[in-house]
Amino acid sequence: MKQITLNVDDLGLAPAVNQAVLRLAEMGRIQSASFMSLGRIDADEVAQLRQYAVDIGLHLDFTGLAKQGSLKQVMWRSWRRAWPSAWLSDEIARQLDAYENQIGAAPVFVDGHQHVHQFPQIREQLLAALLQRYGNRVMLRSTRPFATDAKSLLIYTLGGPTLRQLAHSQALKLNRSFGGAYAFNDDIAALRRRWQNWLAAAPAAGAVLMCHPAIAASGWQDEIKAAREREWAWLSGSEFAELWQQQQCAPQSWAQMGDLS
Repeated sequence: MKQITLNVDDLGLAPAVNQAVLRLAEMGRIQSASFMSLGRIDADEVAQLRQYAVDIGLHLDFTGLAKQGSLKQVMWRSWRRAWPSAWLSDEIARQLDAYENQIGAAPVFVDGHQHVHQFPQIREQLLAALLQRYGNRVMLRSTRPFATDAKSLLIYTLGGPTLRQLAHSQALKLNRSFGGAYAFNDDIAALRRRWQNWLAAAPAAGAVLMCHPAIAASGWQDEIKAAREREWAWLSGSEFAELWQQQQCAPQSWAQMGDLS
């Protein structure tokens, strides 16, 4: 059996995202979710996710609700190490505090909106904060890809190897491999083919696959809203459940997949 952790990114971004997470959790389709702690989740929603044994992590954010600039601007500051150190430490603490206040516990893992958690300067400050607060109990999401497409390889290149090295040096655990990156322009047929390829390529030893579903709803907008709604339609449908069985996938929690190699 292939050990898969299907993770929904952007929990807390909008009620439509939260509802997708809750419904997919109830259906047993997902194993974890990454919470944008500057967003909002109700206490009863947290309780439901715990009931469904969904792991919740911090989705560290600089480019979205945190409003610290575009991805290019955040990358520019990070690679120039231009973030004021005290401010960066305070911002990471602010998001961890907000996470604890809303979730009522330490994060099971930490990743990043647009993978900012692996960027230079941010990653060092993040690891220092995690070790100070939690020791080595909190895991990190590695973007080391099991697929060889250009986007997956590029994402990992942007800080992924160094994050793994730093984590290993501090005995912090990470997932073995990662997938789910694409350009958000697939229709349902293309999503079907893409997920067939991902699940076929996923290693038996374990992988995290990210996804970004939201139920169809008015009253909110972001750059990939239409893609989110297509992902919801695909992930909640019977064809996805059949594909999961055909590829002999088994759900895996973050605690089960920890890797120090």
